[in-house]
Amino acid sequence: MPAYPNPIDPRLLDLVMRDHDHAIFYANKVLQTPEGAEVVDPDIRMLKHILVKLTIYGVISIDSVNSFSIFCYQKDFIDQSKDKIRQSFDDLFHKDPLVRLKAGGSAALLDVEGALSYLEDHAAVLNLLFWGMPEVGRRFMAFYDELSEGEGGALPPESELLPLIKDFYDGIMNVQKAAVNKLSATHATGILLPLMLVTAKMTPSEYATAAMAINLERSHFPVDREKPAEAHKELHSQAIKALEHVSFYTGANADMEPGIRDLIGAGEGYNLEFKTSFRWDVRQEKKNPAIEHASLKTITAFLNSSGGHLLIGVEDDGRVEGIEIDKFENDDKFLLHFWNLIKSSMGQEVTPFIKTTLEKIDGGTVCQVKCLRSPVPVFLRQKGFGEEFYIRTGPSSASLEIREALKYIAERFPTK
Repeated sequence: MPAYPNPIDPRLLDLVMRDHDHAIFYANKVLQTPEGAEVVDPDIRMLKHILVKLTIYGVISIDSVNSFSIFCYQKDFIDQSKDKIRQSFDDLFHKDPLVRLKAGGSAALLDVEGALSYLEDHAAVLNLLFWGMPEVGRRFMAFYDELSEGEGGALPPESELLPLIKDFYDGIMNVQKAAVNKLSATHATGILLPLMLVTAKMTPSEYATAAMAINLERSHFPVDREKPAEAHKELHSQAIKALEHVSFYTGANADMEPGIRDLIGAGEGYNLEFKTSFRWDVRQEKKNPAIEHASLKTITAFLNSSGGHLLIGVEDDGRVEGIEIDKFENDDKFLLHFWNLIKSSMGQEVTPFIKTTLEKIDGGTVCQVKCLRSPVPVFLRQKGFGEEFYIRTGPSSASLEIREALKYIAERFPTK
């Protein structure tokens, strides 16, 4: 683990724009995660948030729940396919405090007998739990009702509940998984409470109340149990910090995503490119694999750089031609062909980082291909063309020579 400065000298912090991302520097060196990865990201707004928090608090805290620690956990573990919760999901699920509340179970979320002496000395906590814990239970039942698609009723056996929870966990974003891992490990709250928090199934206050209840009778308490007001306040604060970090990917920042008309109006650039068609050669008036290759290399370049948008069915000048020019029987046939090409030329593993949207604009259908930044290098291996590695350079895509590609991969995709 790097030797983090304590306290931080805010004069030595800086945020630098590089060719393909932004980086937080400290003392003229890129700040690193505990596992040695660089603190870099294409989202300058999120990095500004981290830098401001480091400046305000004056310390780098990896052991508590905050934006920097969650960012590092995602980069060091989740993005490297080392999700500790997922690796032991079944065992953690069966030990989860909320799972112990299943119908017919003998255990309760709060061991009243074990916590009785503590509650006698801290009457305010008893009042907090009396009013707060029933709502936590209702939130859990509402969560189950959502997972079971409205069937409701009593909780099913653990064997039936487990796959529902696991599928839900698998479907959330990497940043949410990082937050769940960090909250669970730091507060000893199991899986379900952090999962419900980061997916807006309960409030930070409800999470803090349940976290206190879970830990009252334990020797290991994540905050000072002799100061319950401060303990609840700290748990509440860290829950808010987790949600704040996640919101850069799922909340207000996500809501700011431009629509297709906005993208067309912006014009082509580093993160945006237009293609008239996906497979139809307008000049030769026939299908042409070279036309497909042009779109595929743009997608590959976006994946290997900082992400971007490809609009298919739009002329260079912004005029909408529509994917109808590609002469597919219907939109479903178009998408089937598109995804088959993606999988065959880039691999199945890239599909989570690509999203397609079809929208009718000015009489034609535009396909928006949104590409996220890939955590691993992506090579283009289209039949009839050589294997190539593309990145974005300005408003276009460029193929790198072997030496350049190796250097870029070493810098952009650290092995640690």
